[in-house]
Amino acid sequence: MPEKNSDGKGKKRLPAEQREKVLRKAALGVFLEKGYGAASLDEIIRRAGGSRRSIYTRFGGKEELFRALIAEIADLALAPLRQDFDTGGSLRENLSGSADRLLSALLSPSVLDLSRLALADGARFPEFAQAYFEAGPGSAAESFAALFDLARQRGEIFCQDTRLAAGQFVGMLRDNVYLQVLLRLRPAPEQQEREKIIESAVGIFLHGLEKR
Repeated sequence: MPEKNSDGKGKKRLPAEQREKVLRKAALGVFLEKGYGAASLDEIIRRAGGSRRSIYTRFGGKEELFRALIAEIADLALAPLRQDFDTGGSLRENLSGSADRLLSALLSPSVLDLSRLALADGARFPEFAQAYFEAGPGSAAESFAALFDLARQRGEIFCQDTRLAAGQFVGMLRDNVYLQVLLRLRPAPEQQEREKIIESAVGIFLHGLEKR
């Protein structure tokens, strides 16, 4: 039976794929505005249409819907990091290219919103903070660790713990500039400033600050 709009006339039912897109967009808006704890399925349904039954059938509830949104945004934003490395390129070139893709992802509006949401609700819902970390910064560190593993195999670096090194490099990229953007203290840096940040991080990471 077709849905009814406010004037009682029949409303054309959207295809399932489009209905889910509308639902996800509405849910993300509610979570970002109110935080996970204060967000309600009733408000999401008011904005997106549908019913509680459809949400429970598709996702299982508010928690699972929230997790799905985290995974979706992180997956889309970090997809560029899953590009294959140029095995013929230098470590510096691969590291700089991957760093540029990561910084662009971290500073994208959708990932910044997700990061703010994780920070706001992470203390009350540590499982959500963990899910965000694994899908975002944790996944990025694994990508850099794979690059360091390759460089170590080729004899380009000496590194006993590539996972630790990868986490430290990601930390260098997520510096005070990123924190200021996250806290809305300044706009995201333009490409020229991002390149300067990356060049400095790569240089310090590969060669340190010690005078040679």
